[in-house]
Amino acid sequence: MNWWGKLIGTGVGMFGGPIGALAGAAIGHLYDEDDPTPQNERRARILYLAYFFSCAAKISKADGGISQSEITMTENLMNRLGLDEKTKDFAKNVFRKAKISKRSIDEDFKEIGKMVGYEPTVGQSFLGGLFEIARSNGDKMNEMQVRLLLRGEERLKLPSGTVISWVRGGYAPPQHDPSSDMISLEKAYEVLSLSRDCSERELKKAYRLKAADFHPDKLRSKDLPEEFVAFANDQLAKINQSYHVILDARGLK
Repeated sequence: MNWWGKLIGTGVGMFGGPIGALAGAAIGHLYDEDDPTPQNERRARILYLAYFFSCAAKISKADGGISQSEITMTENLMNRLGLDEKTKDFAKNVFRKAKISKRSIDEDFKEIGKMVGYEPTVGQSFLGGLFEIARSNGDKMNEMQVRLLLRGEERLKLPSGTVISWVRGGYAPPQHDPSSDMISLEKAYEVLSLSRDCSERELKKAYRLKAADFHPDKLRSKDLPEEFVAFANDQLAKINQSYHVILDARGLK
């Protein structure tokens, strides 16, 4: 069974809530009748998209208004996810409704965390997309948007410090090759959440922990969809690059 299909076991109950009502209504017309994809997989993916674009709207407006750069980034994410025109229309409809909804983003975070079983790669990909939207306005991020991302980190049960590491430069957008960019020694320590005076043992331990969730063998064993694998590969590349920059600076290679 595809990974999306497995999600329905944890997420099926959520179709009764506000997000579920919207996603459930979309199932019938988002796919062609001859689409061979099992219905459970369709439902799980649509529910995931509903949560994501609901959160996208709430992150976008958290700084007081939705900017053109935030809209553009949201549309870029739709393309990156490979959405067809029908599904894009669905995502835009969720976004429009969510930006005026009184439902809190915290509820979305709690439910998507349960739905994906707190899978770290999926959680980081989900939150990473929201981070890209918040970051689209410039390097100086809005305080309220950062607070919401930190709440998402907590609700998705991601490693503490994940968001702060991204804010400091430890994030690599999917489909981007981090090795093509120079990274400073200061940034390298921030990616690994380390201080400059850390021991060699602390360095190796931090590297192993950071890299563990993105190891190719681990991802293959989970049968994750391609969009999550692409995200994980780029994060791992940045972690590896940071580790080797520190090793070079310390003369340990």
